[in-house]
Amino acid sequence: MTIKAIKDFVESLYIDEFAISDAKEIDIEAIAFEQQAIVLEKPLNGCEAMIIGAGDRATITVNSGSDAPRKRFSVGHELGHWFKDRGKVGNLCTHKDMENPSGISRNRENVANSYASELLVPSYLLKEHLTGSRFNLDLMSSVKTTFDTSFMMTLRRVVKSDHHMGCFVIYRKDGSRYLFDKNSQLPGCFYPRDRVPEGSKIYDLIVNGVSTGPGEVDGNVWCREGWADDATVYEHAFHYHDDQFVSLVWWEDEEPIWQCISSKEKYD
Repeated sequence: MTIKAIKDFVESLYIDEFAISDAKEIDIEAIAFEQQAIVLEKPLNGCEAMIIGAGDRATITVNSGSDAPRKRFSVGHELGHWFKDRGKVGNLCTHKDMENPSGISRNRENVANSYASELLVPSYLLKEHLTGSRFNLDLMSSVKTTFDTSFMMTLRRVVKSDHHMGCFVIYRKDGSRYLFDKNSQLPGCFYPRDRVPEGSKIYDLIVNGVSTGPGEVDGNVWCREGWADDATVYEHAFHYHDDQFVSLVWWEDEEPIWQCISSKEKYD
């Protein structure tokens, strides 16, 4: 199932059936109930949520020990399974399934995650929130508060909206890359390096222990080839938790990106 199909489904559900025009009106448990899925909370060991479906009805159980944003995402994730496989679901979903699915279940879990993201932060409401925004921590905090979502889910949702040309990357204290996500059009030569790049704000934060706040750095710091010579890129680096540090990298001036894409298309 495509992202567009999920987006269209949720917009039809929210606009045509529920007339939702504000993030405060999104009651994920009420939406589940309208779809014949009741939500229960119980202590769960080894998984964040589970769904048992029979015919047109289902029961979603979420881990009572999780925080509110995690519970909401878990409900949305299981609803994703329900919308896609109504009448034939019986799933246990771990935290790893929801964050970084792998193996043969990867596609199913990614689809469920896409449903959860769209249900909790629908594109038509997010678009209004992103208009005129800068890709920085203030934006993440604002979206997180508005939609009552976790920081990481918010971060993924904003970057996946493709509103800002860029990416986020998490580096460990030892300088190794942990994970990243990006605008769908960002070319490979602009992907963050495996090691924290010297000259970046996140390098100053991790290696030198200096936080310089958001601002511009040389574009070639965040480009593996020569497309960003004489260009600048906006970067905001900060400590996330434990030994992990986040950098938000935004090509406010997208010219180097489009030059790279145009050149590669020319020779393909």
